[in-house]
Amino acid sequence: MATESHPTPFVLERNQRLSRSLLWGCQRAFFEHQGIEAWRQGFVPNFITSNPVIGQAYAQVVLGWMRDWCEGALAEGGRFLAPDPRQPFYLIELGAGAGRFAFHFLEAFRRLRARSQLRDVAFQYVMTDLPERNIEFWLSHPRLQPFLEEGLLDVARFDAERDEQLVLRRSGTVLAPGSVANPLALVANYFFDSIPQDAFSLHDGVLHECLVSVASPRPEPELVSPDLLERAVVSFEDHPVKGDCYGDAELDGILADYQQRLDDTTFLFPSSALRCLRRLQRLAGDRLLLLSGDKGHGSGDELRERSSGVSLVKHGGAFSLMVNYDAIGQYFRLRNGQVLRPIHRHVSLHVAAFLLGQPPSGHGETELAYEEAIERFGPDDYSTLLKRLAKHYEEMSLEELLAALRWSGWDSGMLMDVFPVLMAQAESADEPLRQEVCWAIQQVWETDYPLGGEEEDLAFHLGMLLYVMDRPEQALTFFEHSLRLCDEEPGTYFNLGMCHVRLRQDARALEYFERALALAPDFGEARDMLSQLKSPDWRQGPEEDEEAGGDSGE
Repeated sequence: MATESHPTPFVLERNQRLSRSLLWGCQRAFFEHQGIEAWRQGFVPNFITSNPVIGQAYAQVVLGWMRDWCEGALAEGGRFLAPDPRQPFYLIELGAGAGRFAFHFLEAFRRLRARSQLRDVAFQYVMTDLPERNIEFWLSHPRLQPFLEEGLLDVARFDAERDEQLVLRRSGTVLAPGSVANPLALVANYFFDSIPQDAFSLHDGVLHECLVSVASPRPEPELVSPDLLERAVVSFEDHPVKGDCYGDAELDGILADYQQRLDDTTFLFPSSALRCLRRLQRLAGDRLLLLSGDKGHGSGDELRERSSGVSLVKHGGAFSLMVNYDAIGQYFRLRNGQVLRPIHRHVSLHVAAFLLGQPPSGHGETELAYEEAIERFGPDDYSTLLKRLAKHYEEMSLEELLAALRWSGWDSGMLMDVFPVLMAQAESADEPLRQEVCWAIQQVWETDYPLGGEEEDLAFHLGMLLYVMDRPEQALTFFEHSLRLCDEEPGTYFNLGMCHVRLRQDARALEYFERALALAPDFGEARDMLSQLKSPDWRQGPEEDEEAGGDSGE
């Protein structure tokens, strides 16, 4: 009996330490090649760490941390002065990606700080990433311009595996060990899962390293390629560890501790993350706040429960791994630091805070802010409930939909999800509720951080909502935004024409219907409206009640 034959794969590397694997070079090549397209095309998951709710939560924790450090400083006129008023508090975001989290954080932080006693304490947010294309995108993004112009934001290229200092692009300031006067804050969301890690397993008390082999179904002329991961076959093999793995007392000490207290299990080890934190700790002068959200394991108990091997999650030409937050916590505790993490198990996102250094009166404000913004109800809880709520949008009243939008912090993603239900209910709503919807539209628009070229055209949909609520002049503004931000679409020109019809501006309406037909000659509704407008009987019968088109790509 004949069997299907499979070609022998070409081995690209065999039994390599995971952190030294060619996979990471491919990861770098992918992000440098794709730039912002990795987020625009949805290859990289980011909603859970890039929405108004998590931006607000982190802003509360950072402001609480700043209060702790400023509390013991001299006060002038009832207002706190930073420990060193000649420099700002810096917050460095590692792997800022598309920049959406930074925007939501800064919006929330600026609002909160303006109403606090820290309103005159200098602060600067620094977005960092590896691809130069991402940095260029941030510097030109309209939503970030106000923050850049007022000095609340700067940007820098940072290689987490090598760099020990940052050069800020706008100001030229160099952040290096010994030059940073005030305590330093770090944000690392969906970051540690994408930089080199190692993998180990324990069998009957013996530590093994999980070494990686990579193969391909075809010869690979370039071992570092942005698309290699899409066809790579990755496998792991356990090898007993003899002696120290790293020749690094701290890292080897954490591994030795695991060997003593864990049973048979497989776990990842964030070797690159720990080395990166060591360099940034020196930059911070040992006074540091790290806020990090990712999928991962937060305790030894969670590591003990692992029985399966190493699992890479692919995202197009990139991949990610779980994060061992327990090891990061041990690193901070070895330096007399403090770890804040949720008591309950996370579902999708583990958000932890790690602290080094001791403010004059302790970290009471930081702990309180973390408890309120993360522990009691944080980004993971929001994501969990949002998934459940999304199954019931069709059953919700207009008042309930508006409440959900407020709860989301006016998130544009939620509005797009509820749009069909919101559209139907807004059209039949009474005037007071329509006014509430108009307010919601404006808040969602101001909260949105567009990437450009995205599949969903928010401006078009907001224009549709305003049109069905008989607000053609306001709808015009959003259809014009749609043309400016997205490709020309016949449906957008048709809707512009319908708005001008409602406003009794027939000459402009004719122009837009003709543009719609030029793009889509078979667009029947546009042809019908042109015929009506050119008819001598136009405007002589009952007032028109045509509807705007329902698809920007029509």
